[in-house]
Amino acid sequence: VQAQHLTADLVAQTTSAAPGSTLWVALTQKIDKGWHTYWRNPGNAGMAPELDFSSSTNLTLKSISYPVPEIGRDEAGLFIGYHHPVSLVVEFEKRNDTAPAEINLKALVGICETVCLPFMAQFRLKLDTSMPEGEEFSTLMMAQAALPEKPRADFAVRSLRRSPDGKSLVAEVLVPDATAVEAAAAASRGIGLGKDPTVTTEGRNATVIVPIRRIDQSDAPHQIILLIKSGKRAIEATLALD
Repeated sequence: VQAQHLTADLVAQTTSAAPGSTLWVALTQKIDKGWHTYWRNPGNAGMAPELDFSSSTNLTLKSISYPVPEIGRDEAGLFIGYHHPVSLVVEFEKRNDTAPAEINLKALVGICETVCLPFMAQFRLKLDTSMPEGEEFSTLMMAQAALPEKPRADFAVRSLRRSPDGKSLVAEVLVPDATAVEAAAAASRGIGLGKDPTVTTEGRNATVIVPIRRIDQSDAPHQIILLIKSGKRAIEATLALD
């Protein structure tokens, strides 16, 4: 789908789509120079992507992953997003091998320069396991390589919990570079987060605190995704809340 200042493609892996197996999909977004788009939490302004796969056939949505974003400040305050082409990685599980499978996506993405424009598009992609994969495989591998890395011995969240008073998320993190630690958080619907996360470091140990303003129990279950950047590396952790 092509629009002013942005071109988006839905790319799917099909040859390994056996029942119960993982099916990988990438939503690629190529934006014009000088424009930007946003992470799952855009910061103080902007628009987080809204992706609706509920009309897909014979597929169960497992996760949507975002590449490591920039964390900075602009005239609107905290900015979390991208000034370059970006691919979101979507994980599905195929339910039934004998039934046809089809991805149906309604996407709403905000792109901005000095003003912000909503990009709305619908994608419909039938999965044909007989189709050869070439560029699709490369696109998916590159998209997955841009995601936060898995925890390692030198970079990991040691604990992730809600504070005793329930007013913040607290993470204790072992980081590879204590001189350059940044954090960003995104919450599921029904959770209101407070101000920017605070980061304190002592040696290679970092403490991240994310204020929680409210939790709407009618929207449960809840989760908060925490992104930790240390230099050029990044990891994520998820806290499930009752």
